[in-house]
Order: sequence, then structure tokens, then C-alpha cells
Amino acid sequence: MLLDRYKQKLYQSGLKMILYVSVRELFKCDIYFMHSVDKGIYCKIMSRNELTSNDVNNIKIRMQQIIDKNEKITKKVVTKKDAYDFYIKTKEVEKAGNILNLNNKTVTLYELHGFHNYFMDAMINYTGEINKFNLTYLNNNDLILSYPITTDNSLPLYTSQEMILKSYTDYSSWCNLQQVNYVCELNKIISESKIKEYIKKNDIMMDNQIYELANTIRKEGRKIILLGGPSSSGKTTSTRKLALYLNALGLNPIYLGLDDYFKERLETPKDEDGEYDFESLNAIDLDLFNDNLNRLLSGETVKVPTYNFITGKKEYKREVTLHENDIVLIEGLHCLNEELSKDIPYEEKLKVYISPFNPLSIDRHNHISTVDIRLMRRIVRDNRTRGYNVEATLESWDRVRNGETKYIFPFTNEANVVLNTAYTYELGVLKVYVEPLLYSVPIESKYYNESRRLINELQMFFPIPSEYISDDNILREFIGESYFE
Repeated sequence: MLLDRYKQKLYQSGLKMILYVSVRELFKCDIYFMHSVDKGIYCKIMSRNELTSNDVNNIKIRMQQIIDKNEKITKKVVTKKDAYDFYIKTKEVEKAGNILNLNNKTVTLYELHGFHNYFMDAMINYTGEINKFNLTYLNNNDLILSYPITTDNSLPLYTSQEMILKSYTDYSSWCNLQQVNYVCELNKIISESKIKEYIKKNDIMMDNQIYELANTIRKEGRKIILLGGPSSSGKTTSTRKLALYLNALGLNPIYLGLDDYFKERLETPKDEDGEYDFESLNAIDLDLFNDNLNRLLSGETVKVPTYNFITGKKEYKREVTLHENDIVLIEGLHCLNEELSKDIPYEEKLKVYISPFNPLSIDRHNHISTVDIRLMRRIVRDNRTRGYNVEATLESWDRVRNGETKYIFPFTNEANVVLNTAYTYELGVLKVYVEPLLYSVPIESKYYNESRRLINELQMFFPIPSEYISDDNILREFIGESYFE
């Protein structure tokens, strides 16, 4: 079971503060917290010299010493002007820019060993509250900071995420070219009424990914395209947009829904609470799925199922035949898991991992979480399409995240392609929709702290009107009026 999200963020803040202080003390340089990855945070040490594995081990030793001493992290409330002047003096101009955009008259800084910093999330009181962590060195002064994410307090092992990190760094390079690396730089574009043009440029860059994917499919001649990713990654819009691009290249995409291959209701496995576990791979009729695809690849006409969620039975009303220019698109929870399509020849299939990896940061020590982006997208969509309030979405989010941890993230390295679905400007758009919903969570709710944490994160972003968002943009899947609805 995953840790409560608020507690995770509290733990992260303390761990980041300890790592920041350790690097400053040992190497007299800064460390940037770049991006969240599965089970950790991607960090870059800004030393002029390339560190060694021994250097990283010394950082771990220093961190552990600070933790073992159980030292107090002092909370200091200063005026907005004093905080601004402090960050101008330390040449952390993006932090100074953020402080200018705050509505508060004061700013909370945290002090440890004479080093001051602020984090968007709450902070632990004593360093001894951190009991487990790990650093994995990736070379080039890059490392992964790992921490417990489950209630059993076990420390996850980092597994290589090269394709995901490349997707993120490629996007970061584009942001560098646009000189928009931090939210204060995005806010400047908004305040100068240049956001419409910036959105167009960002959209072109994003759509180019789909064009390249479609072109790869055309050139390689693969017939089965499997698209998977966590909740609210924009899988539906990405798949349908890919279908348009394939069609424009002379191919005919055929969509097969993985959910249509659910086993009959009475054969569906149950979880530990005795409820039907539709997220389990064993809920899929794997034999039928592989049989249908192999017969299609052999040129046969196949009656494919449509799952009736009311009766809990498959119905056979649709026939499919694969012709020369036909491509099968399959989107679903288990698409990256080789066990799903184990009988399909490797050369016939292409796996695509879809998720938002936003290279925009609040500042060098406060990155934007992929999970937070997806959560805010889902809050907006759940409210719009199902009438759910924030508490209902947050309650279901725990189950969703547990499912992703079991059934998606362990298989990301099996993907052939990573499709990044984050827009650097999207939190400005989502803010207009999600902020009022977050404010509706009452103080007595167990989700109050989580809702306030998200509000606190959003305060850094200037709002962006949705009229600038095209109807085929992935964000329309969440805010409405999508071309694909």
C-alpha cells in the first residue's frame, strides 16, 4: 500500500533539505532537483568537476550523520522583501521571481547548518524523522534520490529509466531554447501577453512526437501498436491523434479496446477484500486476446469481442480483417507487460509508454511532480464528466496509484517509445478549473492537507485562458470540448 501523498511530500522535503545541505558542505556547490521518476527524484549536482562514486558515497555518509544527530530544522518566517533580497544576493533569481508573485506578505524559510531554503511542501521538524533513503549515481553528476513510498517503509531499488530520462532531457533542451525553465519565466510571458504564441510553439513540439511515432510505425511496418501509461496521462487523445497521423500517412488504424477482452464476470479474479479485481492482468482473457491478434496477423477475418459491463459478458458483433495498410491500435493498463502479448512476434508489435514529464520547474529546488499533474487533470475531468467532488477523486486516487505501482511502472522499460504528454504551460490552464474545486474541501476532511498542498503549488502559476487551447490538445480530454469527444 502506498504512503499517504501528503506524508510522502513531507518526507521528500526533509530529505531534499538534508541532501542540499550535505552537498553544499562537502563540495561548496548547489544541487538541482530536476524531476520525479519512478520511486525517486532525478537530481543534478552543479559541480564544475565530475564527481566519482566515492564522492556520492561521502554524500550518503554525511546525510546519515545529519539524520543520526536528529537536528532541528528551524522554521523562519521573514518578510517578502527580505526573502526577495536574500535570493537576489544568492543569485537564485528564479526564486526571487517566484517570491514577487506570491500573494503572501511573508515567506517561510527553513534553516539547517546555516543554510536557508524554502520548499513548496511542509517540512519535517527534526532530521531524525528521515529513516531511509538511497542515492544512485548515474554519472555526469546526475543521481537518483530514493525514499520509501509504501506503508511498510521498505526502500525501493531504482531501476534504469534511460528512455524516460532522455524524453525529459530532450524536452528540457527545448525549454532552454525558449528560455522558459522556471515558472517565473512562464509567468513573464503571460504578463506580456505572449502566451498564445508560446502555446502554439509548445504544441508544435508536442505534436512532432506523434508525427515521428507515426512515421516510425510506417517505416518499420509493425502491425500491433500497444499504448500504455498511468491514469490521466492523455492516452485516449494520444491514441486517437496517432490514428489521424497514421491515416494521413496512408495507413488505416483499427482500434481494439483491451477492456473488451475482460473475462466473464464470474471468472474475474477477486482482491483481498473480495471485490472483483479488474486491474489484475488475470482479469484479461489472455488466450483469446493472443489468439485474435495472431489470426489477424495471419490474414483471417476475426470476430472480436465487445465487453458488456452490465451483463459481465463478451458479445461478438464486430468482424475485423487486417489488410495491407491496416494497423491495430490497442490502449490499456497492461499494454507494456510482455505477458499480455507473449504469443505475438516481437517484430510485429511496438509498445508505447505515455506519461507527462514536465521539464518546467518552480525553481531549482522545487520540481513539478508528474503525479501532481495527473491528479489535477483527473480532479477536473472527474468533476466535469462524473460530477465527483475532490474528496471522491482523492479517495479513488489511492486505489488507482496502487494499481499503477503493480501493473504499469514495473514494465516501463519494456516500451520501445516514450510519448511525453506534458505541456509546460498546462498548470496555468488547469488552475482555472481545479483551484475552486480544491478550495471546496472542508477543514475537517482527511484530504484537507492534500488539497491545500496543491493550492500552495498552484499559487506560483498565473492563470491561462482555455480559449487558447486547440480542440485536439490533450488538455481538452480533461477540461472539455475535445475534438475527439
